[in-house]
Amino acid sequence: MKIGKRNLVIQLQLHNEKAVEFLIMEHGERLISIIRKHLFTLPHLQQECFLDTITAIWDHIDSFEDTNEFENWIGSVARYRCLEFLRSHQREATIPWLIEKEIAEEKEMMVSYLEEEEQTLFYRFYAGDIEEKTGKKEKKTLYRDMYDLLNRIDTDIFEYERERITPEEKEYLLGQLSSMLKKKKYRFSLRNYIRDSFQRLKPMISQTL
Repeated sequence: MKIGKRNLVIQLQLHNEKAVEFLIMEHGERLISIIRKHLFTLPHLQQECFLDTITAIWDHIDSFEDTNEFENWIGSVARYRCLEFLRSHQREATIPWLIEKEIAEEKEMMVSYLEEEEQTLFYRFYAGDIEEKTGKKEKKTLYRDMYDLLNRIDTDIFEYERERITPEEKEYLLGQLSSMLKKKKYRFSLRNYIRDSFQRLKPMISQTL
């Protein structure tokens, strides 16, 4: 099946590797521009963060909400992965205080789009203590994970200028991603299964009414 803008999300949800290739060709230069902007203090990790971002999109595509713009969500995913890289590699920086400043400013900017209760969840997800501090009922009612919450954060990917990726870089990135994705097992999606099952049952339900 040919991958295009209209069926990109569906094909990613079906874990079609060809959809990853289209994602990089269509949005790769915008995503890398976000990463280069936020990881300017860690240039040697920008390519790794890009691969990590694409993998996160692949792993958490079920968290994307149809009411949101796909470009907005993947932009927010890229920003969040940058935040994680800054935190994880803070000690590698030659000017640690600059990374501390970037982390503080980025967190403040991202939570500014959220309601007070959502801001609390953002920090809990970020700190990794959501299980301890949030009851199962509360978490289920609000958001399953950070990637659900990222639907509420506004990141207009088209506000970022395209950073050119050479054909050689694209070929390398696609090769790396292909190897990474082959190591992953296909992840069964209960949400998609229920949705698809309901769609198949719709004609039968209509006939019985």
